[in-house]
Amino acid sequence: FSSRLGNRRKTMGEVYRGEQEEEKGSISISFVPSSLVGLVGICAVSLLLVGNSSTTNGSWLMKRFPDSNRGFGNEGAYTIPTALSVVDPETNTYLYALNNPLYERLKKAQFHGNFPRENTNEVSLRTNRKLKIATELPTLSLDRTSIGIREPVTLSWTLGRHSDGNPIIQNDDLITLHCPADDGSNPSHFREAATIEQAKATSKKHAVFEKNKYIDTDDDGQEWFIPEFPILRHESCHFRLWHEDDEQENNFHLMATSTALINPNSPRIPTGVHLAWTDKRSEILVQFTTGESGKSVVLYGPADDGGSLSKSVDGTTDTYAAEDMCQEPANLTEAGKFIPPGMLHSITITDLKPDTEYKYKVGISSGQGTIWSDIYKFHSAPLVGSSDPFAFIVYGDQGCPAVGWGEGGKWTAAMTAREVDCDELPIRHVHHVGDLSYARGAAHIWDEWINMISSFAQKIPLMVAVGNHEYDHLAGGENGKDPSGLNASHGFTPEWGNFGDDSGGECGVPTAKRFTMPANGNGVFWYSHEYASVHTTTLSSEHDLGPGSLQYKWLEADLKSINRTATPWVLVEMHRPLYESEDFWDQTVVSVGLRYEIEDLLHKYKVDMVLAGHYHAYVRTCDGLYQSKCHNGGPVHITVGTAGAELDSGHLYQQNWTEYFDHTEWGYGRITVANASHLHWEFVRAGPTNDTRAGTVSDDVWIVRNTNRNKM
Repeated sequence: FSSRLGNRRKTMGEVYRGEQEEEKGSISISFVPSSLVGLVGICAVSLLLVGNSSTTNGSWLMKRFPDSNRGFGNEGAYTIPTALSVVDPETNTYLYALNNPLYERLKKAQFHGNFPRENTNEVSLRTNRKLKIATELPTLSLDRTSIGIREPVTLSWTLGRHSDGNPIIQNDDLITLHCPADDGSNPSHFREAATIEQAKATSKKHAVFEKNKYIDTDDDGQEWFIPEFPILRHESCHFRLWHEDDEQENNFHLMATSTALINPNSPRIPTGVHLAWTDKRSEILVQFTTGESGKSVVLYGPADDGGSLSKSVDGTTDTYAAEDMCQEPANLTEAGKFIPPGMLHSITITDLKPDTEYKYKVGISSGQGTIWSDIYKFHSAPLVGSSDPFAFIVYGDQGCPAVGWGEGGKWTAAMTAREVDCDELPIRHVHHVGDLSYARGAAHIWDEWINMISSFAQKIPLMVAVGNHEYDHLAGGENGKDPSGLNASHGFTPEWGNFGDDSGGECGVPTAKRFTMPANGNGVFWYSHEYASVHTTTLSSEHDLGPGSLQYKWLEADLKSINRTATPWVLVEMHRPLYESEDFWDQTVVSVGLRYEIEDLLHKYKVDMVLAGHYHAYVRTCDGLYQSKCHNGGPVHITVGTAGAELDSGHLYQQNWTEYFDHTEWGYGRITVANASHLHWEFVRAGPTNDTRAGTVSDDVWIVRNTNRNKM
């Protein structure tokens, strides 16, 4: 198969495999009997692993994986940026939306519609509490009055002057964003807030916006450059300039209001269009979001029918509210946390001809007519059992594309879109193995992320798994709130696990509402689908997989039902891996626990490949891995949590089943299904368009199976 993206694919002979050598003193995790399932048993194994970590034997690590001692990015957690990606001027880093000191301070602030004056020209001067005459009042202005989704805008202001020449507006005065512009509610109900100093620091950091690259400048002007105005689903927004009272701290007076930013169609414009397979091969599901309700509709038709969109299907509409979430911060309606998601539309297109290209567009109809999306194309599924070769993309752990994160998520999405548009062997769908947006209660991140992935998901189906950052919670899930159907206050919390509140209280609600997966399992949490010669089973590592559990019973029935003549390839996808050799002992405990739960089942039904994320690195094991032994009748295990979240900086335990490891590159997996016996896996580097290494393959392997392997 020829290469894509500039024909830069490496041949197998060029790919570094690492020497297979005897690692003295290493320890391997073998199959864990029931006596070790308890907390003490598994932790004991993990502590042994820590004691034998490659961090104490750097020569082994460097010999086998030459660059694996290199960390990437900043130490510590990544930041969820605020709605307008406000910068802390002291550190030049982005403020954290879920824990913004200014937001917390303004909860107790008093806002007044105008400044107290003895006459129209007198205002209080911060450096002198006496009233002085103002010779010039502050102003606030925008460089445009109309704006589209993700377009730039610059806000500027004047400081105003007192008669003694001193400015009225100071660095710790305030700018707020309000939507809609004519909102007469409490002025503390803002969408964004920044001090003057923060706004200038943000503008400085974003002063040059070219080819998705932010470059610092030395400009100290009184302006706030916003390179991409976010999706807010209102017809208008405006900014307000506030001056803090000298004598009463946290008491703000309105000094100026900008003109309105107007997009009259914004509430009805379809955004975030994305596709998914259903449990019927003659169907495809399209989902999108608008700010207002209306009758959702899709027009479609065969692409070779002169472009005629002659068929129409209506859909259904849903939404969710703050009170649907399980716990804080997701259920709080203050700045940086919950905002209404808009109206979520779903339409199923049925009776599709197999393996056929279609065109479509979506919209909502109301008394004002219909606002349509652009026209897109999709390719319907072939008949199950088709032997024609095809390819698809797999990755996990992506995150927000907004300013404040690294660029990896954008690069992965952009390169996926390029692959989809490639004329060579077609990419038919994308599988995301969990940790999607990393919103964790900051609701604006969901719109940002879905807007980013729609660049390809409006053309090919996106099939998702649930990760810890979508589902894990510790309270509030009872009384039907947990969309997975678990009637308990908290999610899955085995004593050997580290399952906490990583969803920020979302408990899977936004994921389950925004994505609909095949209806043969438990919604977005576990399901399966078939495409040509491949059967894919998607599991939730965030739910009980132990023998006797609902998910285990479903998994066994699903694997047992597979027709291996029609779909000889069987893949299992889940967020957390069963085998991963990075030295995070608490994560290793979980992987061992998951192995105990389902490894025998995967071996029994001869699963070919297990794909996971969670670790922000790329790891490929040997083939046939079972009970920690290579070529032992099990699958190959691949971790590809490299789609954009901050990469890991750890090292490896000494395990002879780890064949390739890289935590220095963002990237994604590409699977090419050649026929019933040969499947090609590649790890493709992600990067900006001017990076000559972007699109090159850093690791690949052919998985070869005997066509008689499916006889039990």
